[in-house]
Amino acid sequence: MEFTMAVYFDEVRTYDPSQIQASILRAFHELNIDLHGKKSAFIKMNIVRPATPDSCIITHPMVVEGLINVLREYGLTKIIVGDGPAAGVDTNTAFKKSGYLDLAKKMGVQLLDINQAELVKKRWDYGSLELPRDLFENDLYINVPKMKTHFHAGVTLSIKNQQGLLTKQAKKDNHCQYDLHHSLMAIAKVVQPDLVIVDAIDAMEGEGPTKGKRKHAGVMVFGDNMLETDIACCYFMGVIPSQIKHLSHAVDERLGNPEPEIKGEAFSSHRSTFEMPSPKPKQVLNFYSWKNYRACAEDEHSFDKAIHLALTNPKYWFTFFPKFLYFVVFKRFDLLRGKKAKIPDNAGRILCIGNCCAELAKQNDLAFVPGCPPKPDDIVRTIQGMNFRDKKVNKRQ
Repeated sequence: MEFTMAVYFDEVRTYDPSQIQASILRAFHELNIDLHGKKSAFIKMNIVRPATPDSCIITHPMVVEGLINVLREYGLTKIIVGDGPAAGVDTNTAFKKSGYLDLAKKMGVQLLDINQAELVKKRWDYGSLELPRDLFENDLYINVPKMKTHFHAGVTLSIKNQQGLLTKQAKKDNHCQYDLHHSLMAIAKVVQPDLVIVDAIDAMEGEGPTKGKRKHAGVMVFGDNMLETDIACCYFMGVIPSQIKHLSHAVDERLGNPEPEIKGEAFSSHRSTFEMPSPKPKQVLNFYSWKNYRACAEDEHSFDKAIHLALTNPKYWFTFFPKFLYFVVFKRFDLLRGKKAKIPDNAGRILCIGNCCAELAKQNDLAFVPGCPPKPDDIVRTIQGMNFRDKKVNKRQ
């Protein structure tokens, strides 16, 4: 199948709904998009976890507000906005903190928790895939991702945003059972949006998708094909698309033109090089948090919550922190998570967290916290129970 529509970059410097609305209308004109006769739409934003609109972690709600206004100008009467946050995240908390709960009330639209949605089964590369029924029963499906770097996927744009369409178990399976890069492409083979709108007014670089730095890119990006839009965004970000594995897989499957036509002066006037995630472990003193693309991000967030729990609870001040600080200041502490995790050279005290790390911990007699994701208080108690004496790790991996 041949795709011919261009990808359009438009300058938008602030999260002003009127400016966003004007940008969307310009894009519809530039890309010859005609919505006459359409009556309903499903909008999939990106709310991976609880975060404020200005965090650069989520699709800013003002982008969706501007889009809703445009859709209503075209006569659409039924509009649903929704997402399925990461496994282990409370969706109501995420909707409230992100501003989408207030937006849905203000705009009078349905706010859908995809994790609780009615599902239909579709065939995909790994058998049967459950997807929200609303994805297929509305006239339009609009994918509205945030432009971010991603320490697992390289970048997170429209193809990666579709991970949020899956059930919690399917999200876990994509990390633990399948190759994440291939599964992202495989989802794209099953469902393609009618329109992609990328929020890149304020984007994220560095340790994305949740711990990176704000990067004011000052653009919105529009396309009708996910692969083409994501490739154009990579060029804008200074990223070589062929080095992004899920995009490379999508090119092999001919899911779009690998050299899309790029329109709009904002592409050349605003493009810059995004800082990419480091392949090295995150290190603070002698604490090493090792990366593993098969690990869920919520495992790492659970560890962060555990440290916060210990900091804010006086009962841990003299039982947890003396031991933890001893490990990270005078010794070494290594945090492992995810399936097929590997014991690093020169490792110190090792803590394995999350069910995917259970076998490694068992084989090597390592401290282990179960859960998917693990509970923060269980992490605190496990560290409290670790002994001070170093021992040689039996590396049977």
